[in-house]
Formats: sequence, C-alpha cells, structure tokens
Amino acid sequence: MKFYSFDETTYPGIPAEIGPETRQTNRFCDPKLAAQTYQEHLDEWVFCEELGFDGALVNEHHFTYFNINPSCTVLAAALIARTSKMKVGVIGHVLPLRHPVQTAEEFAQLDILSGGRFIGGIVRGVPQEYVSYNIDPFTSRERFAESYEIMKKGLTEEIFDYQGKFYNLKAVSVWPRPLQDPLPIWMPAGSSETIEFAAERRIPIARVWNPTVVFQDAFEYYKEVAKERFGWDAGPEHCIGSRYIHVAETTEQAIDECRDAMMYVRRLSTFSRPVQVPAPVPGIQTDRSFDYRKRSKGAEMPGPGTPFEKLRETGFIVCGDPDSVAEWLATDMETAGYGHFMGMFRMGTIKHEHVMKAKQLFAERVMPQLRHINESPAVEPVAEQKA
Repeated sequence: MKFYSFDETTYPGIPAEIGPETRQTNRFCDPKLAAQTYQEHLDEWVFCEELGFDGALVNEHHFTYFNINPSCTVLAAALIARTSKMKVGVIGHVLPLRHPVQTAEEFAQLDILSGGRFIGGIVRGVPQEYVSYNIDPFTSRERFAESYEIMKKGLTEEIFDYQGKFYNLKAVSVWPRPLQDPLPIWMPAGSSETIEFAAERRIPIARVWNPTVVFQDAFEYYKEVAKERFGWDAGPEHCIGSRYIHVAETTEQAIDECRDAMMYVRRLSTFSRPVQVPAPVPGIQTDRSFDYRKRSKGAEMPGPGTPFEKLRETGFIVCGDPDSVAEWLATDMETAGYGHFMGMFRMGTIKHEHVMKAKQLFAERVMPQLRHINESPAVEPVAEQKA
C-alpha cells in the first residue's frame, strides 16, 4: 500500500448560518485567513515527507468556499519547492476549463521542477464551474476527451497538429519535455463512461468518501473492462481510495477533535450555486452511468445533514485510535482492492496542531500495519499509460 495526503482546501471562516443554498460571493473571504489556510495546508503536506508518506496531492475547484484553490498547479509548485523526495501531484486539474496545451506545458514544467516526482491528475469538474466560465456543461465529456488527447500528445510527441470539435492546432511542440516518460496521469472516476474512458487509456482511477462496497464495485468494473475490452490486467496499483481520516491516542479524543470540523465540511460540501447560476445544471449523467454498481445500489454518499455517527459508520470519515483506524482501513483496502490510499486529514475548522499530530500517529502506528496490503510493483504504472 502507498500512502498520500490529500484534502480540499476548505475555507474555515464561514458563519454558522451560511449553508450550501447561499449564493457564493467573496464577501465572506478574509484574505488574511485565506493566507493562513494556505500556509497551514502547505506545512501539513511538507510534514508528510518527514513522516515517510509516499506523496501529497492537491485539488482544485472554482467559485466556492468548500475549496479555495482555483489552481492546483500553483499550489503544487509551492509544495514542490519545499520538498525533495516524496511524490507531489494534483487530482485534479479541471481539464476542460483550460487550454490543454497549457496543461501539458505546466505538467511538464512541474515534473522538471520536482525532479521527476510529479503526478498529473485530471478531472472534468462540476456543472456550475462550466456555467461561470461560459462553457456549455452538456459538452463536458466531449471536451474532456478532446482535451485529454491534446494534453497527452503534448506530453509525448515531438510536434503535432490537431483538428477536433473544440480545438484546431498547428505545429505544437511542448517545451520543456517532462522527465518521466510518460508522465503518470490519475483521475477520479464514478460513472460507467468515465471508468471505461480510464480503462481504455490505462489511467489509474480514484474514488473518494463512498462506502466500501461502492469502491469495490467501481474498481472491479474498471478491472473487468480493462481485461475484457482492452486486453490488459489492471491491479491494485491502478486503484486509489480516499477518505477523511483523524487519529488520536484514544477514539474519544479523536471524535472530540474532529466532530465539529467534519460537520462544518458537510454543511458546505454540497457544491452550491455561484451567483451567476439560478439553479443546478442537469444533463451530465446518462441512464447507464451507474449500471455497473451490482452490490452498491442504494449505498449512496451521506448527504449534508447526515449525523456524525452515520458518517463514521459509512466510512465517510475514519477516526479513532491508531489500532481501530488500522483495522477499519485494512478491511476497506482488502475488500475494495486498491493499492494507493489518500488520507484527507485536514477538514474544515480542525486545528492545525491536531492535523499534525494525527499525521504523526498515522505514519508511526497505522501505516506500518497496512504497508503489506495490496503491494504494487510501482508507485504508479508509468510505463503502461498511453494516449
């Protein structure tokens, strides 16, 4: 098992009366608190290298206090500058919202700056982000597929032309070339279509938060599609699981330290409407998006009003003393069959010192109990990925 730190860069200063139904404007933002939030996140990620984590990954969203990181490549560059050994990645870059050639250039540059330690994660984003960028969300899948093809060409080919529905390009030659050949790409995948897209291209997939049985269905479908449709064997090294985590000396202490912070996250985590959007935008999923879920029909992610005890029961958050956390995760990892774990240690309003201590306990007393599970041949299957 490989271990990484990952979390949403949630702004911790939203008043209690504000919820996801509130239109999001930056009148709620104190720039000094935002600066402190960035600095504490960076300190927590840098600490992972000292503790022996395999890496740290950052995320990106737009127009929301749930995640105030609008450019994961900027934050990744800051983290690369403060580390020297562990992997640094993004999961991910909202690929259709930026020019894919620029994405290839930034990924290659980050790989050079890191000395070949970079993981380039990509995501489609959510409908509200498209609307505020004046991009039709109904074109999400087409844009993502075309942008991926261009990005991959930029990272792997000397020079290329491209003609597509959204881009017509001439004589593109990306400088600098990445150190890793090819540079590893990861992506979250929840729908049948996205899982199939990733399996065809041998891109490792990530799942976050959901009950174990949802992870299991997604990863088994990915492995099935890889084998039966595309003729290759996917293993645990192609599967990434992620959960909120908090560890303390006792379970009671762990619950006390993270309960309010977790409920703050749940209050904000429904991706609420930016000021330009009068209502949620439908049309992103299809009738077959979740047909693969054989075991997990009805096992949905808990909603914003779910009690803390139910969040623990479903595995949305795993919190407790080191041994109980290790026991829960061991079952999750073995049942779902993933080989990379991204622990989300920072949640909402949790205290910085509690995060640092939780990471230390996790590294010293949880990770050693889990390293042997689903051992994979490499941190990521770099040599297998293709355009």
